[in-house]
Amino acid sequence: MKVSRVHIKNFKSVVDLSLDLAPINVFIGENGSGKSNILEALAFAAAAANKLDNEFLVSRGIRVTDPRFMRSAFVEASEEAILIGVEDERGIALTAEINTPGDTPYPKWKAKSLEVFTPSGLLKLPSKDELAIVLANAGLVQRKSEAAALDKLVADFYKLAEMPGSPLIDEFKSDLLTTIALLFSSLHPQFQIISLSDFMIYSPEISALRTFEKEGQILPLGVRGEGLLKLLRVLASEDKEAWRALQDNLGLLDWLSGIDIDHDSSSPKQSIRLRDRFMSATQPAFDQRSANEGFLYLLFFFALIVSKTTPDFFAIENIDTSLNPKACSELMRRLTALALEHEKQILFTTHNPSLLDGLNLHDDKQRLFVVFRNRDGHTSARRIMPPKPIGNDLPMKLSEAFTRGLLGGIPQNF
Repeated sequence: MKVSRVHIKNFKSVVDLSLDLAPINVFIGENGSGKSNILEALAFAAAAANKLDNEFLVSRGIRVTDPRFMRSAFVEASEEAILIGVEDERGIALTAEINTPGDTPYPKWKAKSLEVFTPSGLLKLPSKDELAIVLANAGLVQRKSEAAALDKLVADFYKLAEMPGSPLIDEFKSDLLTTIALLFSSLHPQFQIISLSDFMIYSPEISALRTFEKEGQILPLGVRGEGLLKLLRVLASEDKEAWRALQDNLGLLDWLSGIDIDHDSSSPKQSIRLRDRFMSATQPAFDQRSANEGFLYLLFFFALIVSKTTPDFFAIENIDTSLNPKACSELMRRLTALALEHEKQILFTTHNPSLLDGLNLHDDKQRLFVVFRNRDGHTSARRIMPPKPIGNDLPMKLSEAFTRGLLGGIPQNF
């Protein structure tokens, strides 16, 4: 289920911001305007359903700092909790309230509330009788192991919930939310609950992409590119359609004639083998350590989108890294087509005007936002609508409109 609306309050430079999202969303703006803060707010809410420890926040792509600077530093907002809500097209919304205890030497973030709202009100946990029906049905469709795990989870929940005067412990909240989602969607299939739990901000780094030595804390793919080789092995051996789509889209690079995967996980040097159509057939294929950076980034982006095991909702920072301007516009077209085909919802940030020419703003599934700081310094955002022709002239390219300052998001102080 796609997220249609986001509401963020009191997170870093964001004091109060609402955005209506599409499956494909591109954010442009000056350095320091708050593009990354918007993405991090969503990752922060996703972490609230799991863990809010710093190492877990970092593994999601969040720049962790002193809690004073995670909350908005503006005078009117400095002591308030962070509020992050997402809503889908049916009006079902998930809201997280996150704060820290005031006087502690090592403050830790706590999720005070994590609630699901429907058009008819706050979502209620099903009764014990309803739970029994769900578990019985799960067993009837040969999901006995899942049913058993769910049965234990429900028993643990009621044991905690029925303790006199004892609220649910924080560590149990992620299981509680999962329980609600599983049970409610089983009881009412038309209400498949919106979930942020897998949202991550990917910012691939060339060191991780070139060496293949690390796996991320969150599987299958870390935010810097950790685990890419293992994911490629799975695609090549278990998902031929996705593997074919990845190879077809790597045709964006004129020199590449093929890619092979090293399936020997015991090898001290994990690698992929690349074939350059300009090289002699007698020459051995070269590996990722010799590949150009642009190829490695493209490999990461395409694998991320075509895989069934990666999140359905995520962000990619600076999508234009190390890529030729014309390749950027074609990349945007290809990523958009792949994301829609594989039902992924993505938030991109970029500073490259050429990338915008790969967007079709007449398609409501593709949206462009300019992010800026208002006169009070608060992060704001404005959706850019499709350009209109003037007289008999063709509409101006988005790249030209951006560089000429017609869209905003261009520095004005020099």
